[in-house]
Amino acid sequence: MVNKSDKDSLEEFIINNENLEHLEDIVNDFNIFTSLNLINNEIKHSNFLSWIMNPKENHNLKDYFLSSLLKVISMRASSLGIKAPSIFDIDNWSFIETEVLREWQNIDILIKDDNHKLICVIENKIYSKEHSGQLRRYKEIVEEEYPNYQKMFVYLTIEEDEASEDEYLSINYHDIIKIIKHIIDNKKTSIGEEIFIFISHYREMFRRYIMENSEIQEICRKIYNGHKKALDLIFEYKPDLLMEIQECLIEIIKNDSNLILDFSSKSYIRFITKKLDFIPRKGEGWTKSKRILLFEFKNNPNGVGLYLIIGPGPKEIREKLCEIAQDNLKLFNVANRKFTGQWFSIYKKSIIKAKNYEDKDISEIKEYFIEKIESFKINDLVKIEKEIEKFKQIESE
Repeated sequence: MVNKSDKDSLEEFIINNENLEHLEDIVNDFNIFTSLNLINNEIKHSNFLSWIMNPKENHNLKDYFLSSLLKVISMRASSLGIKAPSIFDIDNWSFIETEVLREWQNIDILIKDDNHKLICVIENKIYSKEHSGQLRRYKEIVEEEYPNYQKMFVYLTIEEDEASEDEYLSINYHDIIKIIKHIIDNKKTSIGEEIFIFISHYREMFRRYIMENSEIQEICRKIYNGHKKALDLIFEYKPDLLMEIQECLIEIIKNDSNLILDFSSKSYIRFITKKLDFIPRKGEGWTKSKRILLFEFKNNPNGVGLYLIIGPGPKEIREKLCEIAQDNLKLFNVANRKFTGQWFSIYKKSIIKAKNYEDKDISEIKEYFIEKIESFKINDLVKIEKEIEKFKQIESE
C-alpha cells in the first residue's frame, strides 16, 4: 500500500516536472533514426558512415567528408609518431575515385585509394567490444593483400577506447559529429534539403542519445536525482547500476583531499593524486585537462578495475614514465611489454567482479569501494608515488 509520503513523492514527480516534460518533448520529436530504432544498431551506423564517406554516393558532398576524416586520422597519427600520409598530402589529394567498402573480409569499413596507394581500415564499435583478435587479423589480411600501400588502422568508438593492437589509432565519434556539424552549418545549399535533413537527424540522434553526457543522459540524471523516491516506487530496480557506480566512485574521489578528479564518463572514472600532479600537462586527444598520467576506474558490466595509464602526449615524457615503470615490474604489473600505442597501462588492480555485487545495494557497494581504495592507498599507491616522483630527478639531469 502506498502511504501518504509515497503518494506525495509520486504527485511531485508528475506535477510541474520541467525535466520530465523536456524529456517527453525530445522523445516525441520525430527523428528518422530513432523512429526506425537504429540508435544502438552498430551495423546501421557503419552503413551511414560508409555512405557519407563514399565520394560516389548521392549526398552531393563528393570527397569532402572522406578527406576531412582522413585529415583527422593523419593528425592523430602525426601526434603519436605513427607513420601515415601527412595532412598536407591529404589536403592536396583528390579522393573522387576512392572506394569505400563494407564488410570486405569482415572489416567494418575499408577505404581503398589506388591512385595514392592508400588503405584505411576502420573498426567501428558503438557498444560492443573487439573480440577474438579481430584487429590483428584485419591488419594481417590487409598487409598481405596490399603490401605496397600506405596503411592507416582506426579503432572508432564513442569514448575513444584503447585498441588492443598498437598500430590502431583510437578515434572517437566527437570527430565524426564535428565534421557533420560543419556540413550542416556550411553546406546546406550544396547538398540539398533532403540530404540536409537526413544528416541533421543523424547528428541530433547521436548528440541526444549516445555521446558522453548526452542531453538525454543529463536530463534522466536530473530527474532521477530529484525524484529518486518516486522512481524507486515506479521501478522494481534502479535505472542503471553502472551510472550509480560511476557517481559513487566520483563522490569517493571528490571527498578525498589527496585525490583530483579528472574528466570521467559512465565507463571511465579518472583521477590523479596531488603528489603525482606534477607531470607537464601536454597531453592531447585524451582528457580536457591534458594530463598524460592518470588513474582510471574501468566500469563495465563485468565489474570494476583500477588502472594507471600513460596517455597520449610528447614522446619524451611518455618514454620517461614508461622507463620508470619498467624498472619496477613487481609494482607496475602490466608494464612488461613493448611501449607503443596511444594509451599504455602500467598498473592494474581488480576492484570488484560483477557477480560480487549483483545482490547488493549501492550503499553496500560504496562501502566496499571505500575499503578497497583505502587498502590501495596504504599499500600500492604510496609505492607508485615514490617511483613516479623519480621523473623529477630524470628531468633535472
